Amino acid sequence: MTAGGVQTRRVAVAGGIDLHLAEQGVGPPILLLHGWPQHGEMWRPLIGPLAAEHRVLVPDLRGFGRSSAPRGDYRKHTLAGDILSLLDAEEIATATVVGHDWGGWIAWLLALEHPHRVERFAALDTPRPGEHSRAPRQMLRQLVFGAYQYVIASPLLGERLVRNAAALRAFIRSGCGPDADWTDAELDLYARPLGEPARAGASVELYRSFLLKEVPSIVRGDYTVAELRVPGLAIMGGASPITRAMGLPRPDPLLRVEVIEGAGHFIVDEAPEPVLALIQEFLGPAE
Repeated sequence: MTAGGVQTRRVAVAGGIDLHLAEQGVGPPILLLHGWPQHGEMWRPLIGPLAAEHRVLVPDLRGFGRSSAPRGDYRKHTLAGDILSLLDAEEIATATVVGHDWGGWIAWLLALEHPHRVERFAALDTPRPGEHSRAPRQMLRQLVFGAYQYVIASPLLGERLVRNAAALRAFIRSGCGPDADWTDAELDLYARPLGEPARAGASVELYRSFLLKEVPSIVRGDYTVAELRVPGLAIMGGASPITRAMGLPRPDPLLRVEVIEGAGHFIVDEAPEPVLALIQEFLGPAE
């Protein structure tokens, strides 16, 4: 991302990781965190408008885009630690955090467990970490929805699948609402980096760590027990498979929940203007 005033650079964070960072604007800082299988480019429709009043920072998470893709730890708390280290490197005490998919999960973790670093947060089509239903019908929906994760996490097959551009294009399209209209070129923007062995391996580790290390903690009920202490906004797609499988986040006095009807999981790409309007309203005028 270089057009329209966006500057890009690499930032060294803890553990010898380099994160690719795009940045535009001045003012109160706002972090935009992507999910799988995308990278920071997914935020293109929102960066310019938000940069009119904010310093917008868009990192590629470890293993994605142009950031380091080491082997090893891809637990979501580790990814959240990378973002905290990024804030330290940029000398940012507190920021607004907006995330989609796993980026939304990280936004939740930062808000719940590091509220002194988060002004407010927005999670886009992302369940609250640790939340799951024990109702048999809802549990069945969650198992069916999560079946793809077992395939990605599997040895050999997972990496081959992630590196297959046609499979990635089909995956993204399957998560969209009925009006989504992607070209192959748009989808290949995300598929291309995952064709690299190191990044495909990072995707496998992302889901393997979730299934083997994080899901057991979620089932036990001790994944994260913190209460929400900062204002939050959850924006869900009315046609998203996550909304169908998980439902809406549970009520919380500090959490506002909005549903964009007709939008699927890739809500920024499918409905950028409604998403931007909700975020700008939630942010209010910059001080």
